[in-house]
Amino acid sequence: MKARFNRSRQVQLNTAAERRPRLALFAPLSLILFLSSGMFSVAARGAVPAEFQGTWVSTKSTCDSVVRMLVGPERLTLVNGRDNQVLGGIEMAGPGYFPPDYRGIMAVLITDFSGHQPAIATFNVGEKKGVAQLEFSPVQPRATTAQGKAYNAQISKLNLAKRFPLDKGLLKKCASGSGAVAK
Repeated sequence: MKARFNRSRQVQLNTAAERRPRLALFAPLSLILFLSSGMFSVAARGAVPAEFQGTWVSTKSTCDSVVRMLVGPERLTLVNGRDNQVLGGIEMAGPGYFPPDYRGIMAVLITDFSGHQPAIATFNVGEKKGVAQLEFSPVQPRATTAQGKAYNAQISKLNLAKRFPLDKGLLKKCASGSGAVAK
């Protein structure tokens, strides 16, 4: 019995010893793959795809309209005549934004992603290519926490819905030669 115990224990030790070199070989490789995939996703963050960049106006307006949304690679600019508001901190929503079985063409741009997210633009609304919708964040009337009050103060200060009459309306993309593009 004793010999059998030692023999099985020895086999277990040999097996564990054999595993160590494999682990030492694969651990650095796994770490490199993990870090490189993380770097790739960080580099892609904030970049608005070229198909959504450009000048967007209400579907009821011509591309000469003074009220417009300019989408650049890293920012969204709202324009109404001489009044304009630049919104940075752009993030394109990932697949988790939509239901798990969604396979459509809509894409969502979120402004000031790490902050109060004052505006969200949805592209290819209703699965129609070239149609967008802009939605401004509303003031939360029942916000009583410090965070809620800070949010309301920022949204009230920006006053986007009154300054830029584009909230919840459908937008169309203008040809590349009409209007300046936010960079």
